[in-house]
Amino acid sequence: MARQESKAKGGFYPTPDDEMNLVCQKFSIDLATRAFLIDPCAGNGSALKMLSDHLKRKGGLPETYGIELEETRAQEAKEVLDHAVKCDYNQARTSTKAFSVLWLNPPYDHHDGDRVEVTFLRDLTDPVSGKLMVGGVLGYCIPQKVLKDAAPILAARFDHLSVFRFTDKSYPTFKQVVVFGIRRGTVNRGKEAKKVRTWLKFLGEQGPDAVKSLDTPTAPYNVPPAPDKKIIFKGSLTDIKEIADSLEDSPVWDEINYLLLPYKKAAIMQPPVLPLKPTHDAIAISAGVIGGNMGSHLLTGRSKKVSDKEFIPPDEKGKGEKIIEKERYITTVRVFSPTGVYDLE
Repeated sequence: MARQESKAKGGFYPTPDDEMNLVCQKFSIDLATRAFLIDPCAGNGSALKMLSDHLKRKGGLPETYGIELEETRAQEAKEVLDHAVKCDYNQARTSTKAFSVLWLNPPYDHHDGDRVEVTFLRDLTDPVSGKLMVGGVLGYCIPQKVLKDAAPILAARFDHLSVFRFTDKSYPTFKQVVVFGIRRGTVNRGKEAKKVRTWLKFLGEQGPDAVKSLDTPTAPYNVPPAPDKKIIFKGSLTDIKEIADSLEDSPVWDEINYLLLPYKKAAIMQPPVLPLKPTHDAIAISAGVIGGNMGSHLLTGRSKKVSDKEFIPPDEKGKGEKIIEKERYITTVRVFSPTGVYDLE
C-alpha cells in the first residue's frame, strides 16, 4: 500500500480477507473454552470478527474486544464485536494479562526515531502492564523489514515463534509477514533468545523467498482459556460519550433519588425492633423521615444550633476566670393546623 494512501486512511492497514482467512487457520481451540480476544487497532472490527467466527466453528467460546481511535471505524467495530471502544490503545482502561489472543496489526510508521509497530508490541506485551496473558497467543502483522527492529522484544518475551509472509497474490503489494508466538512467563535474555533474535533479524533483511507463505500447512497454536477473573474494558476518561454511557448506569442516581425524594426514604426504612417513644417520634419528625401531610395537620421538623455560655469565677487569688461556651441543638416540631401554628420542643 502506498504511503500516501495509508495516510489518507489514518494509518489503517486492513488485512486482506484472503490473508486473514489463512491467519485464522493458524489458531485452534478446545471445545467450550472461553477465551478473550483483543485487537488494539481494530479498525472496523472485521479481522477480529473473522478470527472469532473461526474459533466458534471449532467449538470455542471466544469474546471479542476492540480498540479503535478513528470514530467512524470505531462505530463499525461496535456493531460486529462483543465490546469496542473509541480511544487510543494506551488510553483504554483494560485488564492486564487477561487476554488469550492478541491480534496486532498496528500503524506502519516512525515516531521519535522508533518504529510505531515496535512501540505497540512493547507496550501491549509489557511484563507488568501488557494485555496478553502468560501462555496467550500473539498474531503480529508487520512489514517484513520491521522484523529486525521487533526481534529483541519478540525473542525475549515469546516462545515457539514462527513467521509467515503474505501469499504471492498479496505480498508484492503489502510486503507483510505475520509473526505467531506464545507469551513467556519470564523474560528470556539468554543464549536461546540471542539465537532467535539473530534469526528474526536475518528474515527481516531477506526477500519473500526466505519466509514461508501463510498457505503453508502447519500445526496451529492452541488458544488458552481466559483467566477466571472479571474483565475490565473501558474507553478513555476524556471520551464524552464514554462518560455519558457510564453515567447512565451509574449508582449515583440512586443516591440522588434518595436525597431528593423524601417519600422514598420512608419507603426503604426498616420497622423498629421496639415501639418508638415520644422522643423518638419527635426526632423522626424533625429529621423529615416521618410527617408531612397528616390530613388536617401538617408536621415539619427543624433543628437549630444554640450556644450556652457558662461563667467560671476567679479563685481566691484572682486567677482562673474563664467563659466556657457549649453548643447544642434544639429540635422543634412545628404543627400547622386550622386553629394556628404551634411549635413543640
